Amino acid sequence: MHRTALLFGLISFILVAAGSYFGAIQAVDKFQQYTEERLEKAIFLSGEDWVNLRANGLRLNLTGLAPNETARFNVLESVGKFIEPTRIRDNITILEKADLTPPKFSLEALRNQDRVSLIGLIPSKSGRANIIDTIQDISNRIEVTDMLEEVDYPLPETWEAALQFGVSSLANLQRAKISVTQDLVVVSAVTESQTEKTSVEHSLLQNQPVGVRLEMNITAPRPVISPFTLRFNIEDGVATLDGCSADTEITKQKIIRAARAAGMVRPANCNIGLGVPTPDWAVAIEMSIAALSQLDGGSLTFTDSDVSLIASQKTPQQTFDTVIGKLENSLPELFSLSTILTPKLVLDGNTGEIIQPDFTATRSPEGSIQLRGRLPSEATKIAVETYAKALFGHENVYMQTLLDENLPDGWPIRVLGGLEAFAQLHHGALIVQPDQIEVSGVSTNEAAAGEISRILAIRVGPKEVYKIKAEYNERLIPRPSTVAPEICEADLNQALQEQPIDFAPSKVDIKPESGGAIVTIAEILRSCSKAKFEVQGHTDSSGSEELNQRLSQQRAEAVLSALLSQRVLTSGLKAVGYGSVDPIADNGTEDGREANRRIVFKLTTPTPAQASDEEPADQGAQIMNADDIKRKP
Repeated sequence: MHRTALLFGLISFILVAAGSYFGAIQAVDKFQQYTEERLEKAIFLSGEDWVNLRANGLRLNLTGLAPNETARFNVLESVGKFIEPTRIRDNITILEKADLTPPKFSLEALRNQDRVSLIGLIPSKSGRANIIDTIQDISNRIEVTDMLEEVDYPLPETWEAALQFGVSSLANLQRAKISVTQDLVVVSAVTESQTEKTSVEHSLLQNQPVGVRLEMNITAPRPVISPFTLRFNIEDGVATLDGCSADTEITKQKIIRAARAAGMVRPANCNIGLGVPTPDWAVAIEMSIAALSQLDGGSLTFTDSDVSLIASQKTPQQTFDTVIGKLENSLPELFSLSTILTPKLVLDGNTGEIIQPDFTATRSPEGSIQLRGRLPSEATKIAVETYAKALFGHENVYMQTLLDENLPDGWPIRVLGGLEAFAQLHHGALIVQPDQIEVSGVSTNEAAAGEISRILAIRVGPKEVYKIKAEYNERLIPRPSTVAPEICEADLNQALQEQPIDFAPSKVDIKPESGGAIVTIAEILRSCSKAKFEVQGHTDSSGSEELNQRLSQQRAEAVLSALLSQRVLTSGLKAVGYGSVDPIADNGTEDGREANRRIVFKLTTPTPAQASDEEPADQGAQIMNADDIKRKP
């Protein structure tokens, strides 16, 4: 009985164990079948139909002929999303033995103040969200345009370090392009000054990661020079270039070569910057220096397009007339030439000293007054000097006079009256002689000749002989400190019609040749300190609406930045981009598109007539805002 019970128990145990075994086998078979079906579906969707898979218990065997290493990697990645990698047995054979060629990963970040654009191909594991967060940590005002593409691929060595270094470098750069590859970061940027350039380069070198190469193209913008000037002198055979402005290195070298050809020996330099009044700046200077070298000395002064040539008294009149006549006819358009032949000196027969046969005064374009010649007494000398300093400024007058008791009666009256008349000129020469008074030069008063004649008639007498030559030059007229806002608006847009602000195609950088326009605009705005303007950017209809809007806004902001570099207060200026929505010409023609690509200044404060029609506003109330501005059709 006991044996029977034992035998029965043993049989029962075996049957239960067998049932469990077969149940387990069935469960594993079902798991294998489910796993194989799910993975086959995933591989089919991936397009890698060459792979064979077989589930063996909890293991997965992968076999097949992979066309390349990339295909093998893609399969492992796809399977790894469902199966623990440790359970995968990779028995795949690569048909091509060549090493896997990774994608060429790169990132370009372009920053323009508070706007950053991201372009390139990056590994998905780089985390584009982290990149954007890093940029916005610089400033929460930064707007990021994300045009990145991603691919699932292992991170190349040093990629993360290069990426972090490149993106972080944007923090110290307002205008920059950062190019990042696996082992190279290229930083191209524009800084406000040479000092800032040096600081940025030092910071980049300090933070450069190990194993990552760094290329820097950091430039400090050329300063805006206003006015463009040049001063060249030849005295006693010695030629000197005392001051010089140039828009390019090529222009600089042309000017220096012309100066050396005229006899300059000492080293000289030119300040390179923006603001050249005309592309013919170097041509005009070369011609003028060559002309001065044909005379017996003198000085040459350029102030933008105004040219003053003062010839030495040693120059024969015939030579002077010939050389100056040729120069006047050959100077490029826009340049205005004023010339003075200094009166000749003679020797005193008794003393051997050089004396003037008369009294002369010369006034340079910079305001320097030279007084030479004879005066009858010390008291007259003091009176003339005092009167001249009162007329022309204490610091501008230089006396080189001699005393002569034998001068004609009434000589002090002639000198003082001549100086009063001479004060009507911006620059020029006064010659007082016993038989006549000669006044010649350039004036900012269109009626200067008549005024000079009137003064001489009153002070000296109407029966005297006068020679008067007063050339009117409107460009030398100083603008008043305050101009009506409406006049400012008209002047600004008139200046832009005569000399538009040009940009490179699809770019926001102002072309160097537009530096003169910026200088002109800055001068006008300094006279309109109380007026508020909207600096409007407009484009043609080429490109998308979004692109045109962004481009017009950035161009308007570029104009503001250029004006700020001219030390113009921009608190009353607001940059607004209007894209292509406000054309003034047909976008179907090239001329029309060119006309539509423009900068416009729009007055945003009410005119007096408008203000009188409106109810008084509270003292702190804003008079107008951007939505109230009526745009021109």
